[in-house]
Amino acid sequence: MVKNDKYQMGHTASYYYKSKDPSTVFFTTIPFGMTAPEQWGWFYYGNGMKYMEKVYNKYNIMAFPGGATGNQMGGWFKKPINSLKDFKGLKMRIPGLAGEVMSKLGVKVTNIAPGKLYNALKSGRIDALEWVGPGMDISMGFQKIAKYYYTGWHEPATSLSYFINKKEWDKLPLYLKAILKDAMKANAFDMYVQNYDMNARAWKKIKTQYPQIQIRTFSRTILGAMKKADDEVLAEYASKDPIFKQILQDQRKYLKMVREWTKMSDFLYLKSNMYNQE
Repeated sequence: MVKNDKYQMGHTASYYYKSKDPSTVFFTTIPFGMTAPEQWGWFYYGNGMKYMEKVYNKYNIMAFPGGATGNQMGGWFKKPINSLKDFKGLKMRIPGLAGEVMSKLGVKVTNIAPGKLYNALKSGRIDALEWVGPGMDISMGFQKIAKYYYTGWHEPATSLSYFINKKEWDKLPLYLKAILKDAMKANAFDMYVQNYDMNARAWKKIKTQYPQIQIRTFSRTILGAMKKADDEVLAEYASKDPIFKQILQDQRKYLKMVREWTKMSDFLYLKSNMYNQE
């Protein structure tokens, strides 16, 4: 709609257009990739914005970071996943590259309209699904049906994007472009903080009202298989698309640098202070 002059501006997740251009996934998130703060560093102070412009320029679109949900949960499951065998034949709603990873592990991946997910899970049409996190999941009611809530691996950043029709953008004077850029940047930060607060409040409510919910993390064996499958998926796309390969290499280079600080600051701080938490 933005590309074809129907709308001047839009706001959505870039990876929804993976089938049109696989490189769009990098501007939302990829499995085992960067967290939201790491990705924002790549966007604003690395090469992220440069690659975003390169990918979307051919579609007559100016694209900018548009907020993030942060690390998403790995999904709601009716039965526990104790081994890779438990994935065989499992029917799950999970989109994007993560869906391709799960398919390699034997999952029957399906995409269902959001409004039909609750009934699909309840009726047994699907056995599991991932949505976002407690803040958005609670209103969908999944906690009433599925007992096992797995921690994330597939969408560690989940950034959204603003799309602006390039012709309309070019009409704006410089001062309005500057105002719009600052407004989008401020709103992107607010969305991330809002989601953080929503998730914390919603999880507190779920724990109180649905004490049967169990938080689980996939085993190291399962996560290792996921990582191997993910590397294969990324390599397949990179072998066919030079721009995809360039962005993948650039993200990996930036992640290698920035993750050292993430470990030193956030991870080791949390690890060292766990004993002080109630």
